[in-house]
Amino acid sequence: MSVDDAEESEATEEVELISDGEHLLVVGDDRRAVESFLRTKGLLERARDISLQQLGPALRSSAELVKTVSETVANSGLWVKLTPESAEAIKEFGLTDSGVPGVAYAMAGTRGSIKEWLRIDTTVRAQAANPAVLSGLAGALSQAARQQEVAQLRQLLETLDEKLDQVLRGQRDEILGDLAGIERELRAAFTTRKMEGAIDALTWSKLSGTSLEIRQVRAKAILKLGGIADDLKQYNRVGELNARLPQAKEEVQMWLSTVTRCTTALNEIAILELDHYAAIAPDQVDAKRLSLYSSRQDDQSELYDGITVLMQRMDEAAATANQNKIIHIKGVPTAIRSIDDTRGLVKRFSDALGVEVDWDSLDPIRWRAAIREWRQWKNTFAEGGSQVWQKGKPVLTTLAISALVTLARDKIKPAK
Repeated sequence: MSVDDAEESEATEEVELISDGEHLLVVGDDRRAVESFLRTKGLLERARDISLQQLGPALRSSAELVKTVSETVANSGLWVKLTPESAEAIKEFGLTDSGVPGVAYAMAGTRGSIKEWLRIDTTVRAQAANPAVLSGLAGALSQAARQQEVAQLRQLLETLDEKLDQVLRGQRDEILGDLAGIERELRAAFTTRKMEGAIDALTWSKLSGTSLEIRQVRAKAILKLGGIADDLKQYNRVGELNARLPQAKEEVQMWLSTVTRCTTALNEIAILELDHYAAIAPDQVDAKRLSLYSSRQDDQSELYDGITVLMQRMDEAAATANQNKIIHIKGVPTAIRSIDDTRGLVKRFSDALGVEVDWDSLDPIRWRAAIREWRQWKNTFAEGGSQVWQKGKPVLTTLAISALVTLARDKIKPAK
C-alpha cells in the first residue's frame, strides 16, 4: 500500500482542539489522525505527549466521563506550546469560547482525504467539550508546559554552572540566600506527589508565600545583568573592551544561572499550586490558572526588558569594535568573538524560556572594507594620535601606506 493509499484509508477521522491561548491540545480516538492533523499544520515536530500523571487536575472529578477522556488524551493526545506563527496556523478552524475561562475549543474532521482538514461544529458527541473536562485539561496543559520548561532549564543550568569561577559562584550563592532551602522543600514535595499522587496541607504550607522571596532574588539578578549592560557602554576603545569582555561573559553566565534557578523554582511552585487548588477548591482552579498565567506574563516581560538592554549594549560594543578595524586588525575579531560567545549564552537561555529576542549575526568588518570608510580613519587618527610610534615604527604612516597599496591593487587589476 502506498503512502497516499494509507492516508486515504484514514479519511473521516475527527480530532478535538483545546487551547488556553498559550498551548494547543489535539485529541482523537486514533493517534494517526492526531499526528496527521499536526503534520498538515507544521506542528508535529514540536508536539509532545501528555501523560496520565500530568492529567492530575482532570482526574480529580469522580465523573466517569472525565476518567474516560483523560485516558483517551494520554493514549492519543499531543500538545504544542504555541508561538504567534503556530497560533495563526490554527486560526482558520475558528476556535470558539468554550464557556470555561480562557479556554477555546473546536473540532476538525476530514472529508475524502486526510490532507484536507475541515472545521466542524461542536456536537454532544465531542467528549472533551464537557466543561469539567476542559477545565481539567487546561490545567494539565499549563502544568505540562511548565514541566517541560523545568527540564529545559535544568539542562541549561548544568552547562552554565559547569565552568563557573569559584569566586563568582560564591558571590551568586550569597545573593541566592534562602533559595537553596526552598529548593529542598520543592524536591521533597515532588517526591511526595510522585509517591502519593498529591501533597498534603502541611507540605504546601512550607511552600506557600515563597514565590515573593524567589522573585526578589530574580529581580536582583536581572538588575545585575543590567549593570553589566551599562558597564559595557563606557568602553570606546578596542583594547579596553577586550580586557573587560572575558569577565563580563563570566558575570553574564553567573546571573543567567541565578535567573534560571529562580525561574525553575517558580515553575515548580506553580505546578504544585494547581494541584493544591484542584484538591481543596476545584471550582477555583480556572481562576488560579489564569492568575498564574498573568504572573508569568509579568515575569517574562521583566526578563525580556533586561535581556533586550543587555543584547543592545553588546551589539553596540560590537559596532564600536568594528569601527576601529584599521588600527586594531587582530583586536576587532577577538572582541567580536567574545561578544558573540556571550550573546550565545543569552540566546540559549531565552530559547529555553521561549522568550524571543532580536538576534542578528555579528561579523568583524573586513580590512578592505574598513579602509574605504572615512569613520574608520577618523577613529584611527583619534586613537593613534597618542600612539604614533610603536616598537620604533611609525604606526599611522605604515597603516596609511598599506591602505594606499591595497586600494591601488584593487583599482589596477590584471586584464583577463
